[in-house]
Amino acid sequence: MICLSSANGCHSSTKTSQPTETTDVALRKPKQPPGSVSPAKRQIKEVKETKITINCVTFPLPGEGPEQQLLKPNEWSYCDYFWTDKKDPQGTTSVAGFEVLLQKQLKGKQMQKEMAEFIHERIKIEEEYAKNLSKLSLSPLAAQEEGTLGEAWTQLKKSLHDEAEVHLKFSNKLHSEVEKPLLTFRGDNFKKDLKKYDHHIADLRKQLASRYAGVEKARKALADRQKDLEVKTQQLEIKLSNKTEEDIKKARRKSTQAGDDLMRCVDLYNQTQSKWFEEMVTTSMELEKLEVERIEWIQQHLRQYTTLRHETDMFNQSTAEPVDQLLQNVDPAKDRELWVKEYKTGEVRPVDMDI
Repeated sequence: MICLSSANGCHSSTKTSQPTETTDVALRKPKQPPGSVSPAKRQIKEVKETKITINCVTFPLPGEGPEQQLLKPNEWSYCDYFWTDKKDPQGTTSVAGFEVLLQKQLKGKQMQKEMAEFIHERIKIEEEYAKNLSKLSLSPLAAQEEGTLGEAWTQLKKSLHDEAEVHLKFSNKLHSEVEKPLLTFRGDNFKKDLKKYDHHIADLRKQLASRYAGVEKARKALADRQKDLEVKTQQLEIKLSNKTEEDIKKARRKSTQAGDDLMRCVDLYNQTQSKWFEEMVTTSMELEKLEVERIEWIQQHLRQYTTLRHETDMFNQSTAEPVDQLLQNVDPAKDRELWVKEYKTGEVRPVDMDI
């Protein structure tokens, strides 16, 4: 995990002047009266700041230089919007933009797991429902109903058993075609792969911080050498020492060397930052692709859920059709006929008694 605090010292402004320019100015500096400001110092003060370094990463100041164009315009791509660090909720440390992308991947994995748990609960409900329907279909209630209505009632109870089979098949398909794919999509190795990305980018940030520290150290060394050269130059002007001219030559050589060292450190810093930039673009695009794949995978299997749901409704409808047909054929007159034929006690009616 990349957490960089602004307290690490990687926060400064960068000027447009080059180290060799200030060094050369110091070497060409004409004699100045004691206490006067050298051209090199005057140049540094007058140069406008155009860049700022935050957490060891250098950015242009707003409104300075040409406007940057998005790498992938109109796509809201990861590679365009996660370059700066973000304060954590406590405001004590900074979270790198790349870490935000990694957290999105981990959150997506958790959401996928929770969706699978939800489908599992749905399966349990279907299984329990199927069990209860099957049990109810065996109930002896109203088993003695007769005639066409009795036939319809018997079919209705049978339809409960058929419906229970439909729901049981639905639950089995939910498990194999929805729940299981959601659980198995990107297994345990996925988090290991994310850690590889994390460590790779974190290492580059550490290298960048080290290069930046080298730049700051070289910048301070150059400032010290220039100050030493100015002091010795002033001593020569007021004839304080016969050895001053030799000292000035040494000071000039050291100042030039310090300028060269600063240029070398800046070049190494820029190379390291370019490498980090390239890897950030490449890796963020890979994470973006992974997120698209995750969403499309879940979309595909949730659509399968709705397909199975529609099939279940269709099959349930088919179990009710025989019941509907028999109910349409229920005939009270026919039922009466059948019942009378079976249970009649005699069709000879009583007559009046004779005297």
